[in-house]
Amino acid sequence: MRLPTLLRRRRTDLVQDPFERWMREMFEGDATNEAAEARFLPVANVAETDKEWLVTLELPGMDEKEIDVRLHGTQLVVSGERKHEQTTKEKQYHRIETSYGMFERRFELPPEVRAEPDAVRATFHKGLLEIHVQKREAKPMARIPVRGE
Repeated sequence: MRLPTLLRRRRTDLVQDPFERWMREMFEGDATNEAAEARFLPVANVAETDKEWLVTLELPGMDEKEIDVRLHGTQLVVSGERKHEQTTKEKQYHRIETSYGMFERRFELPPEVRAEPDAVRATFHKGLLEIHVQKREAKPMARIPVRGE
């Protein structure tokens, strides 16, 4: 009985040199692979300063018109779609590892931020989305007089 090609390839992967396997995958693989079919999920960093929280998302290849930033209660919601470049006849892909598709990231804001639209500022430059969320001003401790009866 002869094994299907896919099964035979997997069995030989176990004994092949990793570099040979990489070269074979690079030049013999087709344009569709697991990474390209995976859902796009941009990486994010969250930082804090004395005056604000900063949420940064990496969105290479996107335009600011394709990004939606919303405030829903105390939750910051960032969504959009990273679209695949149209394949042309001049270009034949041998491997695609860039992920595409719709995404949504949700960030629960801490209680000290101002969860109001006028306290949130979003900027997009060179594939980097920065969202600044202002903190509430710290009020000084108030002294409460104690009265006797």
